[in-house]
Amino acid sequence: MGFFTRLRGKEIFLVGIKGTGMASLACLLSQFGAHVQGSDVPEQFSTDAVLAAANIAWIGTFSAEALPLDTDMVIHSAAYDTTVCPQLVHAIGLGLPVYSYPAFLAEISSTVRAFGVAGTHGKTTTTGCLDWILRNTGLPFFPIYGSHIQGETIGRKPNGDEIAILESCEYRDHFLSYRLQGVLVTTIEHDHPDWFADVQQTLDSFKRLVIGLPQDAFVVCGIDSEYSRNLARWIQTTRPELSLTTFGTNPSSMFRICGHEDGPQESSYSLAPLAGYYHTRLASVPLCLDIVGAAIFASSLVLRESGLPVDLETLVSDPVLPALLGEAASFPGCAGRLETILEDGGVVYVDDYAHHPTEISTSLASLRATYPEQRLVTIFFPHTVSRTRTFFDGFAAALRQADVLVVRPVYASARHDGNMEDGSAIAGELAAAAGGHFIAHEETLVTDVAKLLHPGDVCITMGAGNNSGLARRIADVRRS
Repeated sequence: MGFFTRLRGKEIFLVGIKGTGMASLACLLSQFGAHVQGSDVPEQFSTDAVLAAANIAWIGTFSAEALPLDTDMVIHSAAYDTTVCPQLVHAIGLGLPVYSYPAFLAEISSTVRAFGVAGTHGKTTTTGCLDWILRNTGLPFFPIYGSHIQGETIGRKPNGDEIAILESCEYRDHFLSYRLQGVLVTTIEHDHPDWFADVQQTLDSFKRLVIGLPQDAFVVCGIDSEYSRNLARWIQTTRPELSLTTFGTNPSSMFRICGHEDGPQESSYSLAPLAGYYHTRLASVPLCLDIVGAAIFASSLVLRESGLPVDLETLVSDPVLPALLGEAASFPGCAGRLETILEDGGVVYVDDYAHHPTEISTSLASLRATYPEQRLVTIFFPHTVSRTRTFFDGFAAALRQADVLVVRPVYASARHDGNMEDGSAIAGELAAAAGGHFIAHEETLVTDVAKLLHPGDVCITMGAGNNSGLARRIADVRRS
C-alpha cells in the first residue's frame, strides 16, 4: 500500500492552503481520495485558481471555531506558529495529528522511496521537468513541488504513490528532516540571509544533507557554481561510496553542455559524451542546465528501479538518458516561471518568480533571447527586507538589464524580518540604484505602467511577492 492510499476518505485540513507548496499538496491529497479543505488570508493569490479548479474549498479565517468538527489531520504552512495560530492551537488541544508542510514531507519520505531536488536556484523548474519526463516511464511516482506544469491547472493525477519526488528546500534546514535515497543539487549560492549568515553556512547545510544519505544513494550535482563544485569534491573524498554524477558547462563535468544556441522557439545543445544534439523550449544556459539535471536524475532513478548500476558508464551506454532528454524537449516550463500570462494590445505579459539576483539575471537573459528586439518592462516585487539588503548590489546590477524598471515595496512576508517603512525605504533605494522608478501604491503602478507600455513591449511581473492578477489589470487599463 502506497502512502496516500491510507489517507483515502480522510478529512484533512490545511492551514495556509494558498501557499504554492501547500496548494500543490492539497491537490495531490484530493486526487488520491482525501477530503481536503483549508484556511488562508482573503487576499487573492495565483493559487486561488488552482484550488478552485480542484474543487477545494477554503475559508478566510484562522479562528478555532472554523476548524471542521470531523477533521482527521491538520497540515500547516511553516509560516504559521503552532503556539499562536488559533486553529493549530485548537487542533493540538483536540489531540489531532498536526504536521508542518516540511514535517509532512518528512513523514512521506520515511514511508516510501523518496528522492529530493535541492539547490539554491532552479528547484521548481527541475522538479517540474522530472514530473514531465517520468510520466511515460511507468514508475509509480508522485511529485510535490511549489508549482505545476504550464497549461495544466492542477497537474495530472500521478502514476502512483510508491516513489516520492520532493522539491527539497534548504531554508531553515527543512530538507535535513527528509529521508532521501537520492538527491539532485542544482547549484549552491548564498540565500535566505535571515537563516544562513553566509554561503559557508549554506554549503554546510548541503553537506549535512549528503551525510544523511544511505550508502546506496546517488547524487546528481551541477558544478557550474563555485560552492556546488566544492560540494562535489567533498562528496568524492568524504562519501566515496555514493554514486556521484556531475553536469554543467564546467570542463570537469561528467556530462558537459556545449554548443548551446538560443532560438526564438527553442534552444539546442550537445551533451558530451553523448552524441547528437538535443533541444529545449527554455532559453538560456542556466535553464538548459535545469533540464539536463532533471534528465540525468530521472535516468538514474529509472536505472536504480530497474536493478541496473547508477554510474557514468551505464548512463552513457543505456538508451534511457537520450530518451528522457528527448522527452524534455517538449517540457513547457512551470507556472509562474517565465510564464506568458496573456498577449493583449501588442504587449506580451510574462510572470516570473525570480527573487534573487542570479535568478533575475537568468530570467532576463532568457527573455532577451526569446524577444531580442523587444523592450523588457520589468515590475519587480522584492521579497524580504533581509534578502534585499544583503544582496542589494547584486539586485541593482541584475535589474539594470531591464529596459524599463519599476520597483514595488518589499513584500511583507510571513518571515517578519522588517516593517513596512523598512520595505518601502530599501525598495526606493534599489529603484534609484538600478535606474528605475519606485511606485509605492498598486493602483498607481497599474495606471502608470499601462501608460508607458507600447505595442511590441514585453511586460514582466517578477519576484516572490503576490503579483496575482497584476498583468490582467494593466492590460484592462490599456484597453480602456
